[in-house]
Amino acid sequence: MKVFKIALYSFLISNSLWSCIPSYIAYPREYNHAKSDFKKQRAFVVNKDLKEEFKILKHSDIYEIVEDSSYAAKITLHPMKTYTPPCGNPMIGSMLTVGLLPSGFPYTISYSYDIAENNTAKNYQYKLQVYQSLWLFNIFRLGRTFSKQSGKALLGSYMASSK
Repeated sequence: MKVFKIALYSFLISNSLWSCIPSYIAYPREYNHAKSDFKKQRAFVVNKDLKEEFKILKHSDIYEIVEDSSYAAKITLHPMKTYTPPCGNPMIGSMLTVGLLPSGFPYTISYSYDIAENNTAKNYQYKLQVYQSLWLFNIFRLGRTFSKQSGKALLGSYMASSK
């Protein structure tokens, strides 16, 4: 009987942790519908080793990323800083209800890069907001990853600052 209880509790705990499927959304919500319908500048990313930052820039679709640096602007990415709330309490509701109760977790990202072309350099800095949702029914929204939604937030911020 004791082994059964341990097995049952282990199953419930692991199932509650697995059932909270993350999905992300860019804020403000209008940024989710932003389209890069402008002429894109060709750009070569110097430091692709910053993988997460590079994925976000690529998903933003602001620049035409090229592999040849000859006739393209050069982008130098800076490490991003992600600010999250200090407490994970919003996730407890989702875990205890096996993902049936949705919960959310906001992220604020400080994203910056330099772009150099024709002996001039310009620095771009953005505060991106991405909201993580933990919910069982996020299984139907699997394509909303952190890097894709951060890319949409970057595109929206870029377009808003260019007006």
